[in-house]
Amino acid sequence: MKSLTKLGVIILPLALLTACANTAEMDALKATVSTAQSTAESALAAARNAQSTADTAQRSASDAEVSALNAQKTADTAQSSVDECCAKIDRMFEKAMSK
Repeated sequence: MKSLTKLGVIILPLALLTACANTAEMDALKATVSTAQSTAESALAAARNAQSTADTAQRSASDAEVSALNAQKTADTAQSSVDECCAKIDRMFEKAMSK
């Protein structure tokens, strides 16, 4: 019986120390998980901001493409008018030279 009492006196403080150590480890683990979650939320917010910026850039690029296509169409129309005018002037010059 004395052996069991001695063993109990030794085991009880060890069990309490183990419980304290586990509690400290759990607190440290909770802190680590909390930090990781906060970091993940920050990364997610940054990713959402980057996606929003990319979407805005895509819309701007699309608008620029439409503007460029309209400018090209206007330039093609102007070139066609110039070509017609040059052809008319050439005909007038040839007619004047033939007289």
